[in-house]
Amino acid sequence: MKRKLSISVAILALIVLTAVVVLIEKNSKTPMDRYLETAQTTKQPDNYIPAKIIDDDGGLQYEFLSYDLIDDKDIEKQTKYKAEYFDDGKLPPSDYVVKKVDHAAMRRDFPKYDEYVSSNCTKGMTYEEAEAFEREHEDEYSSEVHVKTKYFFIRCRITYIGGGIIEGNEKCLTAFNFLIMNGDKIVGKSYPNCYFDLSRNPKGKEQKTDSIYYKFEKVGDSIECILGGRLREDYDRFSEATGYYVGFLPMMASDVDQFNPAIDVRCVALKDMPKEA
Repeated sequence: MKRKLSISVAILALIVLTAVVVLIEKNSKTPMDRYLETAQTTKQPDNYIPAKIIDDDGGLQYEFLSYDLIDDKDIEKQTKYKAEYFDDGKLPPSDYVVKKVDHAAMRRDFPKYDEYVSSNCTKGMTYEEAEAFEREHEDEYSSEVHVKTKYFFIRCRITYIGGGIIEGNEKCLTAFNFLIMNGDKIVGKSYPNCYFDLSRNPKGKEQKTDSIYYKFEKVGDSIECILGGRLREDYDRFSEATGYYVGFLPMMASDVDQFNPAIDVRCVALKDMPKEA
């Protein structure tokens, strides 16, 4: 009897321990991890029909077909997205670094510069003097730091429907945004700025811009392509994310505060889209 009781107690203890481990693991994940885990394990409907979203400026119709998100630590190991289609012709480094200037230290060491910044650029020095000062001391107060990065890829069908504010058939394809939400607030956003799996037209190359252009032959022409962009934690705060959307922001900046992608017909929730196979 005592032996059976001991076995029962041991089994109960094991169940409790497993539950605690699962709870700890769940709580250690960021909101982004939990969101994507849910999105990727939820079966997508076989009859997913992408919305047809109009970019009024360019006279283009977008259909967002699927998505993918890749951590910086995995971007060099993956083989799905080819190096030749990234903006500089090679895979991004897993240890992506940026130049950070320690403006706080500059202000501590140079009172006049601190006065200029503290006074909203009205005292201490002129705008021109401040510019020259920053150029002179930037290297002295800067360092390269690794910034946690993710890469998003959106497979699109884009149709040239004509009209639009921008004339001609040479179109910028990067008008839509990848929106990072925390509740009902936008905490970060980016746009396709580093990947395009079709040939760019000469204008896009000559401009040396991170906008992506494509020349359509005539109204009614469609392309299917993958557009990709970079998310940086220092700007885009993706670790705080509770939801992700792809779509278009309001034309007027004053309307952005009231903007809600969850009900806006020009936005699609990432969790409702199939994940790129």
